[in-house]
Amino acid sequence: MFSVSFKLSPLALSFVLALLAALLSLACGSRQPQGSPTPEPVATAGSLPTPVTDVVHGSASVTIEEKSLGSLTRLVVIPRNPVVAAGDTMLFSVLAYDETGKPMPQDELDLGWRTLDPLVGTITSAGLFRAGIQRGVFNSSIEVTVTQTLGGKTVTLQELASVSVIRPLSENDISRVEVLPGGVQMQPESQMVFTPLAVDRSGVPVPGVDYTWEVLDPRAGKMEPDGRFVSGVTEGSFPAALRVVAQKRTDPSQTAVSVVPVTVMALGRVQPPSKVNLYPQGISVRSGDTVEFRALALDPLGNLVQDVETTWRLRDPQAGELDNSGHFRAGQTPGTYPAVVETTVRPLKGEAPVTLRATATVTVLASLTQPERLQSLTLAPQVLRLRPGESRRIVATALSATGESMASAAVEWSGDPRAIRVTQEGVVTALDRPGSYPDAVTVVVTAGEGEGRVTQKASATVIVLGPLARIDVIPSEASVAPRQAVQFTFIAYDVNGTRLFDVLATWEILDSRAGVIDNLGFFIAGTVPGRYRDVVRVVVRPMDLDTGGR
Repeated sequence: MFSVSFKLSPLALSFVLALLAALLSLACGSRQPQGSPTPEPVATAGSLPTPVTDVVHGSASVTIEEKSLGSLTRLVVIPRNPVVAAGDTMLFSVLAYDETGKPMPQDELDLGWRTLDPLVGTITSAGLFRAGIQRGVFNSSIEVTVTQTLGGKTVTLQELASVSVIRPLSENDISRVEVLPGGVQMQPESQMVFTPLAVDRSGVPVPGVDYTWEVLDPRAGKMEPDGRFVSGVTEGSFPAALRVVAQKRTDPSQTAVSVVPVTVMALGRVQPPSKVNLYPQGISVRSGDTVEFRALALDPLGNLVQDVETTWRLRDPQAGELDNSGHFRAGQTPGTYPAVVETTVRPLKGEAPVTLRATATVTVLASLTQPERLQSLTLAPQVLRLRPGESRRIVATALSATGESMASAAVEWSGDPRAIRVTQEGVVTALDRPGSYPDAVTVVVTAGEGEGRVTQKASATVIVLGPLARIDVIPSEASVAPRQAVQFTFIAYDVNGTRLFDVLATWEILDSRAGVIDNLGFFIAGTVPGRYRDVVRVVVRPMDLDTGGR
């Protein structure tokens, strides 16, 4: 489960507020004017301990009242302590509050950003930060200055943020997953083979990656065990039909996810292909690494043509080996081989089939030498969050003094019998005892012979998650001006107070006079003053209870 957050620039926020306010006015315009709601006692909702159940409810209260603009008294920088890879960018923002704790509109303020340490990187006046190349923790290195002028009086406040700059993604680190083809139109009950491709930040495919497919929307179709996707019988557009997760074998902490849209519709007459795209078109691999090439035949409109015959040829045998399915294994001779992989596509139907060709370049890098002496041991992940009965593999990586992986090291696994079972392959299965178990998994790795024999030990923590038990709604009380925006959120906990992330939430407003709210908890107050007790309601359920989260 991942959480989604968003930031709006002042201009974008003004546009959203204006649009939602207009919609709210239209919605209320058809009704007769109503009086202010009767004030009610202060709500205690917001932190709701409940019995263990499949669904937990939470609520918050809203008070709408006309307010004059207060004086600037407090700033909050978001995020306050980010972690950024060297050379990467991120956006800082700041929330300003008056003496009553009310958020202040940024169009009433003057903002300025600067870096206090030139090594941390650079930042624009809008808060767009680019990390430098020096790695480390830069405490209090980002400063924002906010100035308010009200009634001839000027108030200026500063607030600081720290930045941790980590190493940039290396040549073989996963940056994203590309899926070929990325989005398709399929006829009902037809078949398609999707090819996932993990690439680094330069777009170069990463070798040694495992892929796991999930069907997010069963209406779109189903995934066969051999990797073929079969579309369903229902026509329509399914923007989140499939999901693929890429995980590097030697470092499972390196993962990336991609969602694949699918449109199911009767396509009518299929046009003959006019070009063929070969993926990847350029790749760097080490001797012995394998890569799957994929040829896509497209018609003049860019639609995928499936009824084609595809053949493969390797123009230089020193580059490696290439089979009839496009699977390539790099050879032992380093070098760059231009246009060495060639694919030929010929339509199986048509009165005058046209043969199409495409090529790709391969660079073979020298294989890494096997290290001789064990220097360190790392586990990935070092903290495992599992539900009872759920399993996940921990990968132990033995490294030499030069940072190279030692595949020949002997590995021995053990685990805390109260919480888990662990195999000698590092597969950890949680038992039905929710709680946090530090050092629940232990691995001992030994490498070398005689005087060069070295043993390293490492451990990982296991958190066994319990059932969803309660949620905290934040804020539980909101005092706003008419048409003011507030972001509501929640935190879910299990029976032991451990925070849960794999949950789904649905937000709603129980009294339309209070305002409107979207499914991310973004609330726009209405225009009728009064106190609305427990008017914001959120329903939270475990993700696995919803078919959309599977």
